[in-house]
Amino acid sequence: MEQTLRNLGRILRAVPEDATLALERKLVECRRVFVYGLGRSGLIARTFGMRLVHLGRDATIVGDTTTPAVRAGDLLVVCSRTGMSPILRHAVGLAHGQGASAVTIVGDTGTPLAAEADLVVRLPLEAAEEADEQPMGSLFEQALLLYLDSVVLRLMARLEKSAGEMERVHSNLP
Repeated sequence: MEQTLRNLGRILRAVPEDATLALERKLVECRRVFVYGLGRSGLIARTFGMRLVHLGRDATIVGDTTTPAVRAGDLLVVCSRTGMSPILRHAVGLAHGQGASAVTIVGDTGTPLAAEADLVVRLPLEAAEEADEQPMGSLFEQALLLYLDSVVLRLMARLEKSAGEMERVHSNLP
């Protein structure tokens, strides 16, 4: 576990601050936020969408039955370690076609998905100096969860939202 924690710390500290500030700014200035990802990255994206709702943002998960149409002024946030999925690239193209912006959070460099985004936040997996034996992208997903939770903390401060205020927005249905 210690090795994994060290590697996660290395990855998160290597994310450029200017990229995080730009993401934070886009999340505050947009009209609505759409979050998307596939597989386990998609599960992490969903947690981020939920936290944005707790912050009082109009946020939705792409693919849910209640997902509205994306429009100009909206922001699509796409999470993908490899950035190779044609489905995710298609979603970015559709968002752009409606005048929305797109942010990708990726692990690999030079991905097709990142090439199509307005802003790329890369979680530099190569910063993990020690070999990590975790299977199939687990290190990216862990770093993604921690990174997005840190963005939520930054937004809490910027929007002057307390944990108690967020709790009041949390679902109270079974």
